[in-house]
Amino acid sequence: MEHKLELSPKKILDEKFTKNVKGYDPDEVDAFLDKVILDYQSFLSYQKENEQYIASLRAELQKASGSSAGARDNEKRLSERIRSLEAENASLHNKLDNIRPGDSPTAENIGLINQVNRLSQFLYQLGYDPTTLAKRK
Repeated sequence: MEHKLELSPKKILDEKFTKNVKGYDPDEVDAFLDKVILDYQSFLSYQKENEQYIASLRAELQKASGSSAGARDNEKRLSERIRSLEAENASLHNKLDNIRPGDSPTAENIGLINQVNRLSQFLYQLGYDPTTLAKRK
């Protein structure tokens, strides 16, 4: 809704009323004051709308701040989980490095290979390449 004020301080100051025997013409004064009242009503309505809009923006800002804090917490939790998986992956790679081509596979070795495979798949799902994680330092 557009609010347009008809009066300005200069218009109010410069307003001239015709004088009659008893003073100013009451009809002119009443008409002018009606304009002043309408302007003030319009201004008050405009002010109220702005206050409501400001309150809604503050609520959105607070909501956005809360969601960004939640995202930071989630990012921190995921980073800690990734570090834990990197350490576990490195440990399993060290165990697998001890397996020689001529060694017979054991249940433990197959279990380790399966575990490394699951960890690698999990890291890929998180968007990380497990082959490059051990190289980061």
